[in-house]
Amino acid sequence: MQPVNRTNSAVEIRRCRNIDEQAMLLDAWNQSYCQISRGTFDGSVSSFFAGGVRVLVERLNRTVYQRGQVAGSRVAVGIPFQLEGHALLCGQTSHRDGLHVFSGDGGFEFLSPDKHVVVNLEIEPEAVEDALVRAQLEEIAVRLGARPGVLNVDPARLQGFREVLKQLLDAVAATPTLLDDAGVAAAFEKSVVFGLAEVVPPMRVGEAHAHLQGEARTARNWQLVRQVRGLVEESPDCPLSVAELCARFRASRRTLQYAFEDTVGVNPSAYIRAVRLDHVRRGLRGAQSVTEVATRWGFWHFGNFSNEYRGQFGELPSETWRRARGV
Repeated sequence: MQPVNRTNSAVEIRRCRNIDEQAMLLDAWNQSYCQISRGTFDGSVSSFFAGGVRVLVERLNRTVYQRGQVAGSRVAVGIPFQLEGHALLCGQTSHRDGLHVFSGDGGFEFLSPDKHVVVNLEIEPEAVEDALVRAQLEEIAVRLGARPGVLNVDPARLQGFREVLKQLLDAVAATPTLLDDAGVAAAFEKSVVFGLAEVVPPMRVGEAHAHLQGEARTARNWQLVRQVRGLVEESPDCPLSVAELCARFRASRRTLQYAFEDTVGVNPSAYIRAVRLDHVRRGLRGAQSVTEVATRWGFWHFGNFSNEYRGQFGELPSETWRRARGV
């Protein structure tokens, strides 16, 4: 499935150099992205529409901390095609043979790795006209449960579904007008829904409980990282030291260090810097000057700030600011 620069009523394929622009392409997911790893961002989202089914192929080349809430009664799951590196979904270990459930109560938080290609399925029950397909979708929703997370499934079944999806998407990417035909669109919709049904296992309460126990430590660390992020956003102009974080959360330096390395793969200082730089990047769009937004987020040494910004995003803050102003 190679990216193609094409826009069609049923097929839209967009390449993005702006991480916020990419987040907005998944418009029903209400997402915000924060780039964690350093370097120029280059991603894409390919969208395929058929009846009540929307397939979104997302490619990312940087570690990204994602937050979102899938709208309404939509069922939203992700099938990893490439997922190399440290990744977590709602505090659970993310891996290639896990079905990633994004819909459900409370929203989701996803730390995606540098090498990331995920085929996301977004299905709106009200838009599915075929009664049999709609009934199957309702059963799938029950099996997925009420909250987002990683669902362990049979790897062979998941691989079989990957192959089905690849065939569908390759055919439509080659001839986008296929989905303009109602019969073809209905067949596409059925293939996706019934293919997903083959993958999603019936809920086994005992197994689910054991899995959650195994993930408990990572979940606790994930919660600590979320609290630190909230603290950074509450006091943007006051850079937090590791010592201050230890005091605030009554945790040892070693505990804090391990929590961050276990969840986001970087130390606390690097994570805080990434969050603050990300807010600067967004703020530059409407700022009167680079200095204004840099100091708002606690960067007072402008030479160091420019170097850190360029290392994180692959360009100087002045370049981001000028582009936002159309200069």
